[in-house]
Amino acid sequence: MASKNRRWRDRQINNFQKFQQKNVILEQEKLMLDFMSNCGVINWRWEGDHNDFKKICASQHNITGQEYNGIIIFGDCLYGHTTKSLIAYIKNLIENVTYAYVGINRYVLDRHNLLVTLPDDIGDSLDIIMALCHPNFKRLHRFSEIDGNHMVASHPMDCYGLCK
Repeated sequence: MASKNRRWRDRQINNFQKFQQKNVILEQEKLMLDFMSNCGVINWRWEGDHNDFKKICASQHNITGQEYNGIIIFGDCLYGHTTKSLIAYIKNLIENVTYAYVGINRYVLDRHNLLVTLPDDIGDSLDIIMALCHPNFKRLHRFSEIDGNHMVASHPMDCYGLCK
């Protein structure tokens, strides 16, 4: 499943290329780019899907695998987690950084296995889960509607930023 989803964004957007401009950026991707810009000039580690959007980000920001103080997390690496393993995974990735962006596709969490009771609203539940990862995580935007029509598989619409 992992390799199929890496290019899902590109396949979806390329279907509209004859109608749109080059280097299309989804609304939720714009939130990520704005967050990165607001953090200033820093080195980012990329733990997101490898697609054309990564190239767009790399043209505007320093993406590196070494000596980074920020991390971008979204996509395939977050698939198949329980709530408990998701928290452990994110905590591990953000341990040594000052800035973090996390985009979670709410439809890929496998199951809830924390001793914390979560609300029925999945957006509110994700807010609690992200606070358990680090109390300074903030939701970047609350979309009024999150569904397949908004390309949630291309880039998650539950987007969080962290500034330690």
